[in-house]
Amino acid sequence: MRLSKWTLFCALLVVAALSLAGCMNSGNRADTAMPSPSAGATAGTGSVGDPEGANQSGLQNGAGTGSATPFDWKNNAAQVETALNQISEIADSRVVVSGTTALVAVRYTDAYQGDTTERIREMVAGVVREADPTIQTVAVTSEEDDVTDVYAISDRIRAGENAADMAEEIDRIVRNPTTLR
Repeated sequence: MRLSKWTLFCALLVVAALSLAGCMNSGNRADTAMPSPSAGATAGTGSVGDPEGANQSGLQNGAGTGSATPFDWKNNAAQVETALNQISEIADSRVVVSGTTALVAVRYTDAYQGDTTERIREMVAGVVREADPTIQTVAVTSEEDDVTDVYAISDRIRAGENAADMAEEIDRIVRNPTTLR
């Protein structure tokens, strides 16, 4: 009789372990509603139950959905910058894009006394790629001269100049040794 109790106990333990393992897999599900192919890029892009249409990073309508509609950096870069400024170390940021490369200039909060680290670059890259999955390279700089240049480039793009015309300036900053890629 003792063997039967142990067999039953082991069987219950295996069933419980398999049940718990199945529950752990729920972390892979999507928490955001994806648009249907017929709904367009602006419908249903927010988190489930989010009436504002903002996804987890606060990006609006179509940003971060991986939709077929290309991300409009000229008109929507400010949304991404607002999401970047939510990172605790970052006080202000600007993003300029050339092809599949995004150059992000950051100014840190007074409380943060460090330099740009790989951890910060990865957080910045995550926000940028959530907005536009086609971005392959995210370069981050906090070097004051480069930050000033990126802000100037961003202002020119917002004023109507074509970002493609400034590709050489952007690439020069991306290639700087102080820029983390």
